[in-house]
Amino acid sequence: MRLSDFRIGWRLLGKDRLWSGSAIAGLAVGFAACFLLLGYVAHSFSYDNTQPDPDRVYLVKTRFHFPGVPEEWSEQATQALRGTVLERRLPADVTMYAQVPAALSAGPRTVAAQVTLVDPAFAAMMGVRVLAGDATAALARPDSLVLTVTGARKLFGRDTDIVGQLVSAAGERLAVGALVADPPATTTVPYETLAGSGSPLWAGPDRDDATHNWGRLFGRVYVKLRPGSDAAALAAALQRASDASPLHGQLDPAFLAQLGDKALMDVGLVRLRDAYLDPDLAQGARLHGDRRVLFAVAALALLIVLLAAINYVNLATVRTLRRQREIAISKVLGARASQVVAQFLAESILLTLAATVLGLLCAGALMPWFGALMNRPMAGFAGASVLAGFLALGLLTGVLAGLHPAWVALRVKPAAALAGRHDQESRAGLRVRRTLTVLQLASAMALAGVTLGVAWQTWHVLRADPGFDARGKLVIDAAAPFTEPDARVRSFIEAVRHLPGVTGVGQSLEAVGRGDIVQKGTLKRAGAAPITIEWKGVAPSFLAVYGVRPLAGRIFDERRDDAAGTSGLVLSAAAARALGFATPGEAIGQTVDGDDKASQVIGVVPDIRFHSLREQPAAVAYRLTRRAPVLALAFRGNPATMEAAVEATWRQFLPDQALKMARQESLLAAHYEDDVRSVKLLAAAALLAMLIAAMGVYVLSAYSVQRRTREIVLHRLYGASRADIVRLLGRETVLLLAVSAAIAIPPALLALRHYLAGFVEQGYGWGWAIVLACGIAVLVAVLAVARGIGAALALRPNAALQS
Repeated sequence: MRLSDFRIGWRLLGKDRLWSGSAIAGLAVGFAACFLLLGYVAHSFSYDNTQPDPDRVYLVKTRFHFPGVPEEWSEQATQALRGTVLERRLPADVTMYAQVPAALSAGPRTVAAQVTLVDPAFAAMMGVRVLAGDATAALARPDSLVLTVTGARKLFGRDTDIVGQLVSAAGERLAVGALVADPPATTTVPYETLAGSGSPLWAGPDRDDATHNWGRLFGRVYVKLRPGSDAAALAAALQRASDASPLHGQLDPAFLAQLGDKALMDVGLVRLRDAYLDPDLAQGARLHGDRRVLFAVAALALLIVLLAAINYVNLATVRTLRRQREIAISKVLGARASQVVAQFLAESILLTLAATVLGLLCAGALMPWFGALMNRPMAGFAGASVLAGFLALGLLTGVLAGLHPAWVALRVKPAAALAGRHDQESRAGLRVRRTLTVLQLASAMALAGVTLGVAWQTWHVLRADPGFDARGKLVIDAAAPFTEPDARVRSFIEAVRHLPGVTGVGQSLEAVGRGDIVQKGTLKRAGAAPITIEWKGVAPSFLAVYGVRPLAGRIFDERRDDAAGTSGLVLSAAAARALGFATPGEAIGQTVDGDDKASQVIGVVPDIRFHSLREQPAAVAYRLTRRAPVLALAFRGNPATMEAAVEATWRQFLPDQALKMARQESLLAAHYEDDVRSVKLLAAAALLAMLIAAMGVYVLSAYSVQRRTREIVLHRLYGASRADIVRLLGRETVLLLAVSAAIAIPPALLALRHYLAGFVEQGYGWGWAIVLACGIAVLVAVLAVARGIGAALALRPNAALQS
């Protein structure tokens, strides 16, 4: 192609502005959707790639083995492994990474912050860019903080002259030791406020337990290999330390025997740059991506561009047919085949590049909104290389989309076209366009079916019975985990009990629906093998506040049971079955052994959904404890009013602490946030695909009416009714819909079955989603062809035959 081809193409496109604008707009919408999706994929593959030594920094991952429960890797680790690296002088730098809530005050400002606890090695390991002060020295001192630019602006309202300023937190005065740049958006190690591991914000029994308890996962552990050291050797050393830990002596030998040749806890290393997409951490990381999902998103992006390009091919082909006289004259005047092809390709490339630029502008404007939808901080595209790739995609689309119109132009016969026998498409060309339209319809049907199926399942799990009424309940973290509430917290609890509308206050070690703290152990009855159990430490009022009624026996009672006493255990129904009791009543009064302690079963209660519907209900044993810092507040009335009352009470009793409060419903719904986002994304893609398919059907129908004008008129002259004409023209649409449905249904069913297989409970009658999707496609197709059929019915025989 020569520059003159593009100049001529630009003039020709400018003469037909309505057609050019429509074609550019249609392609631009497809490109914008594609670029957003591909931008998300590029964003996901760029996590932690900006570290100074990405191949030497590793995340320590762990996996506990318990008989009868799924074995999943976790990004969290016991801090005893960090202690092992330090005490044994293993060839690596090490840092912890854990976040604790705190209320930070500077002058009149008080902000609720998540303080990230790290070691001094963190700054160099993670490539922290220091703007002022000394970050490493500050993290080595217990009375210092390190703030990012964002953290400084929140606390001081500025990001200058803050080093040396004093901050109040938890009754302590801390100095700002350094100001650092914000971490990159594509990091799995985010932070706003940093404090050293010796900070008073993390002190007392909680720090002692997290540091030395080999059975407690708390935060993460990162290591940076020293030059010449080997990751496999370091992992082996950590594994040996775990295998020799004191935890083994605290467990029942019968339980350890059930593990066979498995270690109690597996220890592994994964490079930091690979952690985001590590398949082992799919269920055990807060921020994680799935390669399979990313490839599916990329395929969806390319599918949308393909559907939009098909529409352009249909429009360009019809336009080419209308230009047959122009093409014939060019050929008569000596235009070679290569020149004809070059002209049509130039027009296609110009149009698609214009659509590409417009699509990039639209995608850039929508990127923050799309990032919020995907729960990722996406402010723009990843860089010049990504933009160049998108422009190359637009160029390639222009070349490929221009081939079919160019082929149609090559088949124009000058004699026939100049004699007036033009505007007709060959059978082969028509078959190609029908095939492309079928692909559009089938894709729209399949996407709509999958979207409706996923939406139905998501609706079902969000409304599934968790074993209690989640409405009218607030969850409040009143103190640090594994700590007994102090006098101020007890005063706050007592004040909350007397708030208007409060019907009860329960306490537990961890909230229902949140899995930050999961205590697993063993439980066995005489003469039977031990089972894996989840221990739930609760106060006597906990089960009553949640409205749990016993299946047999009784639940804990504040009037009868003391958290410091030995009141026995309450088992879940799943635990009673796992222990071999035929009925709940059979378990009452039986003695079971757990954690080297014999306890009597006083009650059996229905299963409560502590986890999502992707997991079978765990066997749970409730036991009383004073270390129950999480409050469950049951109330009547308006939730917002109650939240305001609790917040005011908190400020009265604990003004120097950060209030962490959530509605119980939101904690349960958090399990399905990814599903909700998937529904929104699929719905947008399905709607776009359906609109594109409707345009494709309309173009094919309109051309069919134009091509068969004389045939329609002759039918009318020979007495055909309006219904006969509708049947004549609708036969093609019905065939297209039938073939499209036959193509769309099998992959949609397979995709839905694969998705639903991840749930232990599925919504009833999900197959209706496929039927409804086909029905929507039929309705869209009927609406698309209605205008063409209306034009056919309005044809005047005399005018049509003369033309």
